[in-house]
Amino acid sequence: MQTPSIGFTAISARHVAREITRRLYPLHTEAAELSAQIAARQQAEASARAAVAEAVAGALPGARIEEQYRRTRIIWQHDARPPGQQGPVQVDSVCVIVGAFGESVTVEASGRPDRVISMLAAFAQPRRE
Repeated sequence: MQTPSIGFTAISARHVAREITRRLYPLHTEAAELSAQIAARQQAEASARAAVAEAVAGALPGARIEEQYRRTRIIWQHDARPPGQQGPVQVDSVCVIVGAFGESVTVEASGRPDRVISMLAAFAQPRRE
């Protein structure tokens, strides 16, 4: 987008107004249209990403969702110890990053192997509506 400039001389106010109308208004219209296109694209991106994030969070009850610039992080943690059991803490966790437009998903899972394998298997199941 070009940067407009108007030089002022001893010409009349009417001439200056005519030059502003001729040079600046078309650029303003172009900038407003570009701004609207960018806003629409950003809204579409956020909506697509939110749809994927909701689907992932639905598979992880109690997950925490954090919005970041052009991506969404979903964090789920679960204390794997049976209630009342003493001993070291064993936490199963999943961290999912949903990229721009929801077109990429990165999953990092940690915990006991039997739990992690079952979590990953649950993600591999086709979604039933």
